[in-house]
Amino acid sequence: MALNWIEDSSSRSSTIFRLGRKDASTRARVFNVFGTTNEEVLHASANQQITTYQYWQYPGQPMVKLRAESYAVEYTGDDSWKVTINYEKIGADDSTQTAPLKRARSFDTSGGTQHITESVTGADKGAYAAGGATPTSMGGAIGVDDNGVNGVDIVIPALQWQESYDVPSNYVTSAYIRNLAIVTGTVNDAAFRGFAPGEVLFIGASGNHEWDDQRGNGPWSLSFKFVASPNAGAGKTLPALSIDGITGIEKGGHDYLWIQFAKIEDSAKAQMARRPFAVYVDKVYKDGDFSRLGIGVA
Repeated sequence: MALNWIEDSSSRSSTIFRLGRKDASTRARVFNVFGTTNEEVLHASANQQITTYQYWQYPGQPMVKLRAESYAVEYTGDDSWKVTINYEKIGADDSTQTAPLKRARSFDTSGGTQHITESVTGADKGAYAAGGATPTSMGGAIGVDDNGVNGVDIVIPALQWQESYDVPSNYVTSAYIRNLAIVTGTVNDAAFRGFAPGEVLFIGASGNHEWDDQRGNGPWSLSFKFVASPNAGAGKTLPALSIDGITGIEKGGHDYLWIQFAKIEDSAKAQMARRPFAVYVDKVYKDGDFSRLGIGVA
C-alpha cells in the first residue's frame, strides 16, 4: 500500500560541527504522511523511506556524513501521521587533521602539602619558659625533642592545572602513548607555558576513545595534568633561600630540600637544642622533553 509522503516546512533543521570535533552533528527530516490508520503499514513505509534517505552528506566536507539513526512517529488524526527522521554523524574523526581539534583548560591554586622541619624565617617567632627564664633558641627548628626534629605538615603554594584536548584518532599511536609514559614524572627541560625549565612537573595523562562498526571513529579525548613550583636562586623566579644564617641556597621548583640539624647542649639551662647545620638540595625528578606531549609548549 503506497502512502503519500509530503515534506513538512519544519524539515531539514541541522546542527553541523564542520571540523571533525567530538560533538555529534545532527539533522532532521520531517514528513507528513497520509493514507493509512494502520501502524504496521506506517512503520513499514517509514523503513522504506529511511532506506531512500539513509545518508546525508555535508557539501565539501567528506568527513561530515550523517546517517539516519532513528525516527519518531506522531499520529495526527484520520489517516495522517507526522514522521521525523533523525540523523547523526557517522563518525567524529577527520584523519586529514594533524593537530589537536579542541582544547579546554582548568586550574587549581588550593595548594599542596609539605612536611617542614624549619620555620620560614629560620628563627623562632616566639619562645617562652616557666618562671620567666629564657629558653634556648632552636633557630627555627620545629618540634624538637630528645629524639630529633619532628617538624609539621603545612599547606604550600602550588599551581595545578589540567589541559584537555580532542585529537584525531590517528594522532594517538602506540609510540605516542609510550612517549606520554616516558615524560610522566619529569620536569620541563625547556620553557613551558611561560614557566622556566625545572618549574613544571608533568603528573601524567589519561585518554579515552570511542568507535563502533556503524558510526566509525570518534576522536581521542586526552587530559594532561601539571604542577608548577618556582625556582629559587640568583636570577630565578624567587631569590636564593636563607635558613638560620645559611644563605645562597639555590633550589629548583621540584627539588627536595632537607636540613641536617646539629645537637647543641645548653648546660646552663639544662636544655638540648637542635640547630640547622647544613642544607641539602637534591634533584628527585628527571628532566623531560615536553614537546613529546604533542600539545605545544608556548
